[in-house]
Amino acid sequence: MIPSFLRPQSDLSEQDAQKGLQNMTWQGVMAFAADGMASGGFLAAFALILGASNFHIGIMTAIPFIVQPLQILAVVLVERMRMRKVVAVTSYLIAYATWIPVAFIPFIINVPNAGAVTLLLFFIAVRGAATAFVTTSWNGWLRDIVPADVMGDFFAKRLRLATIAAAISALLAALFIDWWKGFAGEANEIFGYSYAILFGSIILGFGAVQFMARMPEPQMPRLDDTRRSIVGTLGAPFRDRNFRGLISFMFMWNFVAQMAVPFFAVYMLLRLEMPLSLVVGLGVLSQAANVLFIRVWGTYVDRFGSKVVLSLCSSLYFLVILAWTFTTLPDRHDLTVPLLVILHILIGVATAGINIASTTIRMKMSPPAESTAYLTAVSLTSSVAAGISPLIGGAFVDYFSVRHLQIAVEWVSPATEVEFPALFLTGYDFLFAIAFVLGLFTLTLLGRIKEEGEVDEDVVMDELMTQTRTNLRSLNSVPGLSVLSHFPVSTLRYVPGIPGLDVAVGVTVYQIASSTRIAVEGVMRGGAMARQIRTRVNRAVADLAHQVDDLGKQGVDVALGATLGAIHAAHDTEIEAERLTEESIRGTISALSMTSAVPRDILRGAIFGVIRGASETNLEIGSVAVKAIEASRNAASTLGLSKQEVARYATQVAVEAAEDLGGQVETEIKNAILGEFIGSPESESKDSDAKA
Repeated sequence: MIPSFLRPQSDLSEQDAQKGLQNMTWQGVMAFAADGMASGGFLAAFALILGASNFHIGIMTAIPFIVQPLQILAVVLVERMRMRKVVAVTSYLIAYATWIPVAFIPFIINVPNAGAVTLLLFFIAVRGAATAFVTTSWNGWLRDIVPADVMGDFFAKRLRLATIAAAISALLAALFIDWWKGFAGEANEIFGYSYAILFGSIILGFGAVQFMARMPEPQMPRLDDTRRSIVGTLGAPFRDRNFRGLISFMFMWNFVAQMAVPFFAVYMLLRLEMPLSLVVGLGVLSQAANVLFIRVWGTYVDRFGSKVVLSLCSSLYFLVILAWTFTTLPDRHDLTVPLLVILHILIGVATAGINIASTTIRMKMSPPAESTAYLTAVSLTSSVAAGISPLIGGAFVDYFSVRHLQIAVEWVSPATEVEFPALFLTGYDFLFAIAFVLGLFTLTLLGRIKEEGEVDEDVVMDELMTQTRTNLRSLNSVPGLSVLSHFPVSTLRYVPGIPGLDVAVGVTVYQIASSTRIAVEGVMRGGAMARQIRTRVNRAVADLAHQVDDLGKQGVDVALGATLGAIHAAHDTEIEAERLTEESIRGTISALSMTSAVPRDILRGAIFGVIRGASETNLEIGSVAVKAIEASRNAASTLGLSKQEVARYATQVAVEAAEDLGGQVETEIKNAILGEFIGSPESESKDSDAKA
């Protein structure tokens, strides 16, 4: 007899649906927290103490994916029973229960020991089999309970809270291991891992199962009155040409990611000889960046579509994998840790978007009546790829560990002879480089997918530089994270053929806006008048621009970020919008005129920044646009241009900014410009060349 709380409901009330979404959020929080104590660097360190080799790590990573073909049986079971909740909850309970015997391995076998590693791999296989049934029943269940128009925002919120929980639990587990090692001695270190795994599985894991059991399940919709064969059901996603493109992309993406990423922790522990606490700490840093950008990407998914976000974040992800090859040249160097900090931040940003976009795009492209089969097809093929690639990755590491490729730069003079490596690849380095090359091919597959309402990448990149300021502002006070504002990656934005750089630069450009805003907020807290804004903006922009040897075309980005940040910082004060606009523009132009930035680029960025800032903060946008043109005209001599030339170009840019915003905002700006520079005879005689 199946308990009533596990049975599906034919009619789901609004209250039941909302309660289900709340329980789904808490389920994610508990599950991520439990996995934080039994995954990633934590699990890799546990396996290494048990006696695992690189190849064993590859097998350990691959096994959960290799057993995923069991999803075919799960589809049969779900279609026959039509009770996804029963299958999901039962399998979920088994999955977390398998960690209990894993935790007891060191108590029954002396380690390191090959038998201990074998037991670990066996129980991971059992957990993977249980997870296959969970995934199949869970995905379709989620597809039916989460409204399609808010999927991006809901999953972003859920993932954000869950990631915070995972970061906290992983950090606490690492601190506990360090304390335990000092308390019990290095010989007994392994037992500290056992206690952490027990706590994570029993308290947190079973808690996740409880919250899942509280979620209501809508009755599964039927395709038609005739029962389709299992072959026909599973074959439907592969006959759908567009969905088949998504399957191909997800197959390759998982293949590339799982070939390299599982070895990041092992690489830091063995090659770089870093302590576990630092490895976990870097993971927490990555999760912090992930949390801050989940809201950003979730909003973008709902506004612009999943495909464009998936493309941008995948590009950044593959670039980060390649950058790991430079953490040793050929050994650990002074920039190793700073570089790892940057890479963990960027991969956290990328992972946030990939998780949200890949989840929503597969659900939106799955027909409601066939969602179980469609979602299973993606999950199954992705799992096959993720199961094969770690084995190949481990074999690559072992093969290349006794080989290396070195390109050196040598300087010889009568007095000295200096040689240093410009490139050095061995072992893990070859693995990361190969993964990057495969990643470039993977990106071409994404272009074949058609998504309703998709937009160009430029649109999202444009928004990224303005909409992420709130998320990243708090990072300035986080030790190590402020390095983003000093890393001169923006100089690489226009280098062709390097996917991911534009996203990394979008994050960096935001930092300029953030730093400017904080500087202006300091003025506001000190009670200073508007005239001080110009000085503070000038200093903030000058300091940040100084980090780049040659601004070139990046002047647009710097100017946009500076004026945008200033407007947002001071819009809620008593300073008039016109005065704020003038001081922001004059301060930005004054600072950038001393650099190699192109004058017209400075004007374009500054005007776009104040107009967007005014639109987002509900200032009188028409008067702001007029004042922006006037302030630019008054600063013409600073740029080395004539007032007439500046007025014409500034007016043109203001009109372009208005058209970019569209709607009522566009009308207000154009009417204000016409009234000021064209409609008034007095204005026309004063500036006859300033017509739009």
